[in-house]
Amino acid sequence: MLKKINNFLATGFYSGYLPVAPGTWGSLLTVLLLFFFPNLNNIYLLSALCLGGIAISNFEEKQTGIKDDSKIVIDEMAGQLLVFFSLELTLPILISGFILFRIFDITKPWLIDKVQNLPSGWGVMLDDILAGLISLIILKVILFLI
Repeated sequence: MLKKINNFLATGFYSGYLPVAPGTWGSLLTVLLLFFFPNLNNIYLLSALCLGGIAISNFEEKQTGIKDDSKIVIDEMAGQLLVFFSLELTLPILISGFILFRIFDITKPWLIDKVQNLPSGWGVMLDDILAGLISLIILKVILFLI
């Protein structure tokens, strides 16, 4: 039972099993959840996803034997949630944040690429958390300037 619950959470309610670009599906699920349930944008859920995601993805890697399996999308969900922390959840911000995060998550510039080499759940989670943090900073700068 624990294995099934962990897999359910690690794969973003099984969105990681969708064909083609599972990380994008996990990110999109997070944006849709925030659109319909804006109260999810809080420090408690963000902390739980970031810290719990390390343990969950670590356990999932041990179960599957696959390092950073693309089906694991809890990292994308945590990073995507971080993008919107403390921002007003308007449709333009949600779309912009989704695009920014996916760009940084896919291209993995500079430090983002390096932290993904950390062992187990740390490597799975930290690249997406950094991508989310960079995306949040960029969005805040843009919103400040306009």
